[in-house]
Amino acid sequence: MKKILIGFLITLVLPYISHASGGSVYSRFGIGDLYFSYDARRMSIGELGIALRDFDYLSSMNPAGWSALKFTRFETGVVYHGNNISSNNSSVYHSDLIIPGFMIGFPIYQKYGVSLVAGIVPYSNVDYKLSVVTDSSIVGGYTTDYEGKGGISKVMIGGTYQMPFGATLGASLDYYNGKISRTTSIEFTSGDGLIDGSFSDEYSYIAAGLTIGAISQDLSGLLGSDDISDLRLGAFYSNSVNVKVDSASNATTVIGTVTSSSGSVSEKIPARYGAGLSFIWNDDYRFIADYLHQSFGDFTHNNIRSDVMQDINKYSLGFEYRKSDVRSSSFWELVMLRFGLSYEESQYKINGKGINQISFYTGFSIPLDMANRLDFAFQYGRRGTKDNNLLLENIYRFSVSLSIGEIWFIRQDR
Repeated sequence: MKKILIGFLITLVLPYISHASGGSVYSRFGIGDLYFSYDARRMSIGELGIALRDFDYLSSMNPAGWSALKFTRFETGVVYHGNNISSNNSSVYHSDLIIPGFMIGFPIYQKYGVSLVAGIVPYSNVDYKLSVVTDSSIVGGYTTDYEGKGGISKVMIGGTYQMPFGATLGASLDYYNGKISRTTSIEFTSGDGLIDGSFSDEYSYIAAGLTIGAISQDLSGLLGSDDISDLRLGAFYSNSVNVKVDSASNATTVIGTVTSSSGSVSEKIPARYGAGLSFIWNDDYRFIADYLHQSFGDFTHNNIRSDVMQDINKYSLGFEYRKSDVRSSSFWELVMLRFGLSYEESQYKINGKGINQISFYTGFSIPLDMANRLDFAFQYGRRGTKDNNLLLENIYRFSVSLSIGEIWFIRQDR
């Protein structure tokens, strides 16, 4: 029955996989906003969890975390994303409901931590719309509308292996693809024979990359404390990729649409790497600390470096309560509670000022049975500032994820 359900969910999800949205004006630069998690569990602990080696969840960040799988797992969900954008003069609220993607993992040989995982998750998102009213002494009044849509997704397939001393290694092949369109429209308010028009640029992205990761063996024995267990360090690295971008520029007036230019350019998406720490205190309380870096100061479009891009530095802390002794398997013993905090120096640098974000997270998990869970997460983030004619964003995200486990392809002892 669960196999039929998973197959149904895949056919349901695939046509609607979308790039996460919410209307950030800052996403008009580069490849847009980046996303570090696709599921509610990771979101609620600060989005990263680089050192987590889970048997019942799948990570889109560090492939080494797949090595402890006990069951075949399928994960997907929905995300509500709201964004309140305000300046010194006005504010607007954008929202959307999307399916961010899915992942499926198979434990091939548990003794050696061999697992196979595949999935598709959002990597970046462009979603903005704004208007600027101008009163010119030459042509009179006119309104300029700026709009952008689209994003990049990442398709991955990879595996893991556990070393004899307990450390685990993982790697995935990553395929990046997507489309981004940006349109500028001008509407004149005077009737002096001026013709309204719009100009659009459309980009299609294709690239391949590699992610490698590692998670240490349990290091808690080095501390000599009975209160601390499952102490692990983790790290991952995703290489920089040169993306082939097919581009087309169009001009539209009352006469019609003319493609002024088309061809291929290249963009360099910088390397991403991170490191993390995870440990359990007093059997039931897990603490997580992570750091992520991506050198977006090296981002280039057609070999030209952008002056509005800077390096990303993201710091996060997470906490998870999960009862270790569940002898009775009651509902309340299987409920998990989570909290998180992150600070991010984003990739945007406008008017020489970095656009930073601080976020608070919370969430919980409820059991459907011993192997299946429904996870909930909420994020409140605050990014940017109203100073220097910039914009302040209040970000609200609510995520619900379904994690289904089933025994497939595992040899049963007789």
